[in-house]
Formats: sequence, structure tokens, C-alpha cells
Amino acid sequence: MKKTISIFSALLITAFSFGQKKELKTAEKALKKGNTVEAKDMLSSIESMIDGADAKYKAQYYYLKGQTYQELAEKGVDADASLKIAGDAYNQLFAFEKEQKSFEYTKDAQPKLQTMISKIVDKAIAAQNAKDYKKASELLYLTYTLQPDNKDFLYFAASNSISEQDYDTALKYYEELKEANYTGVKTQYYAVNVADGKKESFTDKTFRDLSVKAKTHSNPTMEKTASRLPEIVKNISWIYTNHIGDNEKALNAVEEAIAINPDDPSLLLTKGNIYYKMGDTAKFKEIMKEIITKNPNDVDSYYNIGVISAENGDIEEARAAYIKVLKLDPGYINAGVNLSKTYLDEASDVVEKMNKLGNSSADNKKFEELQAQQIALYRKSLKVLEGIAENAPNEITILKQLKGLYSFLGEDEKFKKVKAKLAELEGQ
Repeated sequence: MKKTISIFSALLITAFSFGQKKELKTAEKALKKGNTVEAKDMLSSIESMIDGADAKYKAQYYYLKGQTYQELAEKGVDADASLKIAGDAYNQLFAFEKEQKSFEYTKDAQPKLQTMISKIVDKAIAAQNAKDYKKASELLYLTYTLQPDNKDFLYFAASNSISEQDYDTALKYYEELKEANYTGVKTQYYAVNVADGKKESFTDKTFRDLSVKAKTHSNPTMEKTASRLPEIVKNISWIYTNHIGDNEKALNAVEEAIAINPDDPSLLLTKGNIYYKMGDTAKFKEIMKEIITKNPNDVDSYYNIGVISAENGDIEEARAAYIKVLKLDPGYINAGVNLSKTYLDEASDVVEKMNKLGNSSADNKKFEELQAQQIALYRKSLKVLEGIAENAPNEITILKQLKGLYSFLGEDEKFKKVKAKLAELEGQ
């Protein structure tokens, strides 16, 4: 009995294998003739048996399935779904043949998959250019599912979801990127073109090195692109804070990223901004100082300290911070404007005191003292604005303030010059 059962089982397996071989052959012939629907039907008829098929038939099945659905997509037959099925089939083939250490069909399938991906990306770019961000995101996510090792596609899908204001989808994609610690950092290769002396980028190191060896280029260098993780975490925190209203989750996302990238100041800035939105200006200021500890020349952090200090009434600390900004970056217009404003605001307080005085001799004496203070403060403000104007000579906001101060202080020649400059700029 056991022998009979064994013989029967062997015959059954042989019959299945023979049937699969026949169906696969029929599907292959149908594809060659362009009969993709027939090929699809043939493959569907053996789909339930393919898990138990011989290795050579299983690999062929995945290859033919990928090819069939790729052609169906090109013919417009349920295109997006067909592309997804084709990509899944090709990826199943790659994994299976890698396991089998046999790449008979992989070598033909890989360029087919890349062609398919290129066409989808082209469609995504077209959709993005047409401001159809929803479609662009869907296509890029589809591309990511076809090539899951390339998370650049997921990143761009998330970016398009942000543009579409589909924050729930964007959050889902960004969370996946953060969990994978995706940075998008790439190495770019450069060399100087000997003919014109200009620095050129190369697609890869090999091509760059060959160009240097051929002496058409010199001075080979390489650079790392900036990490995308801070932007990802910033967007996650923004969505949690502004769309969902969950500051705790926003902070958790940033803290996790900081734990992985403790020296990235932009992550600390994002953390600080969350506290600022929560109304915790003391914590915000503390984080700005932490950033400065890591990067003493971070002008934006000094500027933020100036703003917060001014809001909290600590004018001297605000001025010190703004002065530090201008020392590091003399062209930082907002810092100059804010610094000059602190003097103008103080002068306004002085004027208010002057207006409350009477006509007694004591009041007249006090008036003169206060007026001297007012003029001194105006001159301090003027000095700051003139410094900014040297670096931003066409900044209308600065010129208008200079015009007012020159008028008050009786500096007629400078007043006329600024007035003419303003007329020229505003007339353009």
C-alpha cells in the first residue's frame, strides 16, 4: 500500500509539473503574439499551485507574470494596479532566484522593472509640474512599493502629500522614513574641467576617476549631501502640532531624532520652536543657548534670543544678542532693524515723560535732560541703521527710517540723498 501511495504521489506531482510547464509555455507564446489577456488567464489558472512548483517553473512564472502585467499597464488596462502586480512579481522573482543562487530570469527582469519605474517617475514629475500633487504622491508611493530599498521615492511622495495638504498621508510616510532613520545623504563626486577651470559633478566615482586619468579633469573631490532627516522630523512635528494638536507627540518625534543625531542643530531648533508654540519661551531660549554652545557662530540662535528677550522686557540682553548677530553677520537686516527699534522704543518712553512735564523751571530743566537722552537714543538707532545700509543699500525699509531720523536730527544733506535714493527705488 505504501509503495502504491508513493507511486501515485509521484505521478500526481509529475502531472502538476507537466500542467504548469504547458500553461507557462502557452502564456509565453501568448505574450510573444501580444495576447496579454490570454497570457494573464493562463497564469491565473496555475496561480494556486505555484507555491509547490519546481524552482525552474516558479521563477518562470514570476517572470512571465511581471512581464504580462507590465504590458497590460502599458495598454492602459487598470494601469496602476497592473504596475503594482508587475512590480511585486518581479521582486518575488529577484528574492526567489537570489535564494536559489540562480539568476536566469533576473537578468532580463531587472531592466524591465527599471524601465517601468522610469515611466512611472516621469508621470509623477508631469503630475507634480501640473500641480496635481495627489497623483504625484500616489505614483511615487507606487514606485516605492516596486523598489522598497529606494526610500527616496517615499520621501518625495511625502513631500507631494504636504503640497496637497494631505497631512495624514504625509505623516504616515514621514513616520516610516523616521523609523528607518532615512537621511537621503549621498556622496557627490567632482573634478575641475581643465579646459575651462570650472568644477563639474559626475554621476559616479568611476567616471570621475577615468576623466582625471584621461587628464581632461583635475583636483578630484567628493562631498556629502545634507541630511533630510531634520526636515522630515520638522514636518512630523509641524503636523502633530498644527494639524493634529498633539505637542507631546511632536516633541517625542524630535527627541528620538536628536538621540540618533545629537549634533544636528536644526533638530534642536525644531524642538525649540515646539516649545515656543506651546508658550514656553524660557525653554525656547534655553535651547537656543544650547545650540550656540554647539555652534558659537549660529547667528539665527542669537537673533532668536534677542527676539525672546525683547518680548520678555529684557532689553539689554536683547541688544547684546542683536549686536552679536551683527558682529557675525553685518548684513543681517532683521537684527539691525530690531536693534535700532530698541533705541527708538526707549526714545518713545522718554518722549512720553517729556509730554507729562509742566512749565516750571525745574520741569524745563528736566525737559532739556530728557531731550538730550532722546537725541542720543536716536543717534544710536541711526548708527545701527547706517551700518545695515552699507550692506543693504537698496533696502527701502531701512532707507525710510534713515530719512525720518535725518529729518529729525537736522542732517539735511543726508536727508536729501536718502530721499532721492528712495524716489529712484520706488519709481522703478
